[in-house]
Amino acid sequence: MHINQHSARWLLAGASALALAVSPALASAQEQAEPDAGEDGASQLPTIIVSATRRANDVQDVPIAVTAISAQALDRAGVADITTLDTVVPSFNLNASGTTTGGITLRIRGIGTTGNNAGLESAVGVFLDGVYLSRPGVALGDLLDIERVEVLRGPQGTLFGRNTSAGALDIRTRKPRLDRVEGFANATYGNLNLVNLQAGINLPLVTDKVGVRLAGSVRDRDGYITGPTGVESNSIERPVLRGQMLFDFGSAGDLRLIGNYTEG
Repeated sequence: MHINQHSARWLLAGASALALAVSPALASAQEQAEPDAGEDGASQLPTIIVSATRRANDVQDVPIAVTAISAQALDRAGVADITTLDTVVPSFNLNASGTTTGGITLRIRGIGTTGNNAGLESAVGVFLDGVYLSRPGVALGDLLDIERVEVLRGPQGTLFGRNTSAGALDIRTRKPRLDRVEGFANATYGNLNLVNLQAGINLPLVTDKVGVRLAGSVRDRDGYITGPTGVESNSIERPVLRGQMLFDFGSAGDLRLIGNYTEG
């Protein structure tokens, strides 16, 4: 196709006007996408604090392969308990070879204890606020009022003891707040008559000194397998109740008392 000189001038002028119109929009989009800059002008990423080394550290300073998922990320992904945790942590896997309380097998990177013998100890340790849960089935309750979930990949026996040869699952709940009154409540209804109720409240008994936090949930669902005699299997009845009290002693440290009750 032949373009004369007069037409070429109009094409160049149109292209220049288009570039001037697009450039400000691109600059504005880049400014919104870029993270906040620090005092030295360098880009700053959000700080993620984890307790993978038994103390609070920035995840970038922890020499451990760890994945930390916040409560907000779990809620957006629809993860209500650890049975669907693999949707946000691909290296984590859970399956049941028998009853949910005794036949749960946890695997990280494909490694875990096989079989549903109650005498076998899991190769993936489960910890709730740093306390070891002797059986994975104990952790099947709802992820109620949690702060984050940490999945530690690889052997963790140095800091977490035995039964962590494949890795560890560390669930951290929200601490009582000493400066404000707050609470939450939500309800869900689904197929197979699924009913899920959650509620909690935080109360500072003595401002900046003593606080208490209470949370509870009930998840109930009919079974989806009916046997020859009409008995339903794979039903869910999981009540969870948690109470916490936090004492702040200033420079001397703090004391946190936690009580948990759950049924699987």
